[in-house]
Amino acid sequence: MSHTFPSKNDRAWLQDVHESRSKRSSSLGKEAIDLLVKQDLPVTLKNVSEKSKEIDPEGRGIHPNTISTNKELNEYYKQHSKTYKKKLHSNNSIQKRSIKFVPVDYRRISAERSIENAERKYMKLSKKELVQRLLLAEKYIAENNGAWIAKQFEQFQ
Repeated sequence: MSHTFPSKNDRAWLQDVHESRSKRSSSLGKEAIDLLVKQDLPVTLKNVSEKSKEIDPEGRGIHPNTISTNKELNEYYKQHSKTYKKKLHSNNSIQKRSIKFVPVDYRRISAERSIENAERKYMKLSKKELVQRLLLAEKYIAENNGAWIAKQFEQFQ
């Protein structure tokens, strides 16, 4: 009772449709990227998608995910996107550079300091730098708590 079913992967018409849509996305995306470069606008996935809707005769444009999944268009995007290059270089530089952690003198931190300035300073730090700073703060607190308890014990006797 063995039945042989035709393979669902052999769909020549579907491959033709996919290929035509891929070419449409690629040409529309490249045209949008060229326009953004020409207008000195940042080449981001969102900007390319929006610009493609403006220049598409059907008004549909392309989705930002299409730029990432279409290999040809993605390579073209990577060549022209400054934000992609910044992200790529920042990730590599963080991994390559050895972060030197400067111990913080917590005694000099004032309770009346500007919270906005402190927040701005912390937002500039990487995740690794923030974790290291938190660990140093915890160590400082633990050492001072131990010293305070020892001092209280000595005063009690």
